Amino acid sequence: MTGKPDSFVSPFANPTAAQNDFTLPLPGGVGSRNMLRGDGFAGWDMSLGKSWRLPAEGHLLRFTWEVFNVPNLTRFNAQGVGQSLLTSLTQSPNSFGAYTSLLTQPRVMQFELRYEF
Repeated sequence: MTGKPDSFVSPFANPTAAQNDFTLPLPGGVGSRNMLRGDGFAGWDMSLGKSWRLPAEGHLLRFTWEVFNVPNLTRFNAQGVGQSLLTSLTQSPNSFGAYTSLLTQPRVMQFELRYEF
């Protein structure tokens, strides 16, 4: 992938050559299915909390920090590649096999401060 704004991510090193080798099965015909497989899915969420007992009887102050997708992993959706295959066969061979969606969300953090009485 180049640093150009119109660039895209593709599982193929050379999209034009991959398009020449790729054929879709005709409706009702015999052909390969599910031939594109993704990298898999990984998720890592963490939480860190601290509680303090206050001098008042039965009162508690609790602070929690939660992080979702800690390593900020990006997993591309292989099903999105299949949709772009159909359009790129008839349009631009340069964008053959471009990923169109993600399986993961970017890293999100949230904080909570709770006073229990």
